Amino acid sequence: MALSALAALGVAVALVGVRGEVHSEAIALVLAVTVAVAGRVGGRAGGIAAALMAATAFNFFHTEPYLSLKIHDADDILTTVLLLVVGLVVGGLSARVDMARGAPDRALARVLKVAMEGDRDDVELSVRAELLEMLHLKECWFATENVDLPVLTAHGRLPDRGVVISVDAPGRHFGQLVCIPTPEAGVSDAERRGAVALAEVLGLSLGAAGRSGGSAWSPR
Repeated sequence: MALSALAALGVAVALVGVRGEVHSEAIALVLAVTVAVAGRVGGRAGGIAAALMAATAFNFFHTEPYLSLKIHDADDILTTVLLLVVGLVVGGLSARVDMARGAPDRALARVLKVAMEGDRDDVELSVRAELLEMLHLKECWFATENVDLPVLTAHGRLPDRGVVISVDAPGRHFGQLVCIPTPEAGVSDAERRGAVALAEVLGLSLGAAGRSGGSAWSPR
């Protein structure tokens, strides 16, 4: 937060040298970019700190009367408010993006905790529950037989009819996780990679459980 605020203040002070030579809107734009960068790097807290400092510094250094927090021009009031809004919006978006990126890691950690207890059925239930939330699915189940659906890929929207994720262990194929998505639900690349990692944990758990016999559980 301190660095974000100092960055906004530093840019505002540096722009004093061109005050009067460029429009105040251009100065506000430069400060808005600074706030956006601070919000992206520093998250919600950084964005708010930079926005507050940028709005205050713009008011103090770049609106008449200079070196005062008074504002006489309605346009300058609007610009100051917009600087604050930029920081709040960008900072909030950054926080949500960071949470989304970390969700697959947290899901994997939860499943690994279950897997360490050694109960194969619990691991399967845990993986399915995480996939339902992570990929925004309507349904998810484990099938030991092959299902005629496309395999989950690294990019793009999930097909409405669904995808499958192979469940394997070294030298063994156990089945597929069948995933039926909610229509129009978006899935990030990180979530796709997380889904594959969850399927790998299930495969390792099945292999460790020593299940054998039957075509669905036989080695490749």
